[in-house]
Amino acid sequence: MKISILGYGIFGSALGDVLSPRGHTIYKEEIKDSEIILMATPSYALTEVLLSHKSEITNQKIIICSKGFDNNGELFSKVLEREFPNSQIYFLYGPALADELKTGVFTVMVLAGGEGKEELKKELEGGNLFVELSDDVVGVQVGAALKNTVAIFVGLVEGAGLGENSQAFVYAKGLEEIRKVGVYLGANPDTFLGLTCAGDLFLKSRNRGLGVEIGKGRSFEEISKQPIYPKEGVDTLNIVLKMDNKINLDYFKLIHSIIYEKMPEKEALEKLVEKI
Repeated sequence: MKISILGYGIFGSALGDVLSPRGHTIYKEEIKDSEIILMATPSYALTEVLLSHKSEITNQKIIICSKGFDNNGELFSKVLEREFPNSQIYFLYGPALADELKTGVFTVMVLAGGEGKEELKKELEGGNLFVELSDDVVGVQVGAALKNTVAIFVGLVEGAGLGENSQAFVYAKGLEEIRKVGVYLGANPDTFLGLTCAGDLFLKSRNRGLGVEIGKGRSFEEISKQPIYPKEGVDTLNIVLKMDNKINLDYFKLIHSIIYEKMPEKEALEKLVEKI
């Protein structure tokens, strides 16, 4: 098949390396006459990039790999259904470090969407990449987005030297908080125990690395200047906190307090324990 990859960076190029040996024609950063569009841009750029190609997008299948919310706080599925009513929208998420995917390490991701995902699974799967299917479009988006933010908290605790017991506590409470947001938005609560949330959160990701550096005493402003550290987890944090007037989000408010108000990680843990 002819596949366009928009956002041909670390992860987009890894997907290209996996798909091209299977006979697919890969277009980098252009639509041309492709049948599938894979979106691997940073989340803050996704809507803008797709809209810039709107005249070229007719009925292609669009697969979103970017994790986060639209800049206006909407799920990508809501925005794209409105802007591209003739395209089927899918989401491909899961624990897939780009370097491991690229070098042939066994990897399983989740493809969420409606009709047609079974056929897409056959096109994407092969080599070291395997695909699980899901109908829970809302759940995989919420889990994939918010696990980046929770990963920062786990990293904060790690960087501050507070031990693995503390990291496990923050991990578990983070999953509870993600599930709370997901259920509020209409997701299946079981989705958050799967690959796109609990599984992906297990990885020592770049978001977790960002948290580690802040936990060691560096400022977010300093670290965010380094391209290796993504901003999506922090962007998602600021977006989800706008929901706090509807559901209590004390967990995410603690992350905000550490990053922006210099609250000590140990104090944040103590406040989290008080909620038990």
